[in-house]
Amino acid sequence: MRQKLLQKAGLLSLVLLASGVFLSGCIDEPNPPVLDRVTSEVRFVHAIPDGPAMDIWVDGEAVVTNVNYMGYSGYLTVNSGNRFLRVVPAGADSSAAIFRQLVSVRSLTKMTIAFANSKDDVSLLITQERFTYADETSMLTDSTDLKLINLSNTGVPYKLQRKVSDQDYEDMIAAIDKNVLTPYLRFSAEQNGFAGFAIATGGNSRVVEFDHTFQKPGYRYTFIIVGPDSQSNLGAIRLQDEPMP
Repeated sequence: MRQKLLQKAGLLSLVLLASGVFLSGCIDEPNPPVLDRVTSEVRFVHAIPDGPAMDIWVDGEAVVTNVNYMGYSGYLTVNSGNRFLRVVPAGADSSAAIFRQLVSVRSLTKMTIAFANSKDDVSLLITQERFTYADETSMLTDSTDLKLINLSNTGVPYKLQRKVSDQDYEDMIAAIDKNVLTPYLRFSAEQNGFAGFAIATGGNSRVVEFDHTFQKPGYRYTFIIVGPDSQSNLGAIRLQDEPMP
């Protein structure tokens, strides 16, 4: 009977760990093992509208420091496996973290980890750009790939448009709900010379307009819709995925 009880207790611990549940003050924070020379490329995005400038810790080290809302890191080399993430107000001790979670980092991949929602209820979105050993961008000789992520807190679906003229926009990526991301969508090179983008609702009401010119085909980009901030403004973060900046 004692053996069965121990087995059940062990199973419960595994379920809590896999769910990202941590009992503060009851157990020690994990210190996951490191597999030597097995790494991935990971970048971090601060998409918490009411969040302070923050440091991002991976296991026992602050790998990104003093990043503000809508800020992001470049791709960083991170050991693969289960890594323990903390979001900490800039300059504070890791014990002051507003978010803690064990995250699986798949080996030999490129990933984006975005922290969103609110400082009192931080959510996590993880995307995988591609395997680092698969040179997929070599296929983009006459095209560009775009991906859209909606991390806004409005509950409204949003889409990506491109500017055709001063008053005219056309849809590029259809409207998506909160916490939804699209796959990469491919656009031909003749569209790469335009400079205007907009984030719009499904009803064509534009909420964010911004400029960005594709310099040449063969690149991949991710657009992340965030906010609203304290001034009720939505924002759009533009990330260059491939080739690496």
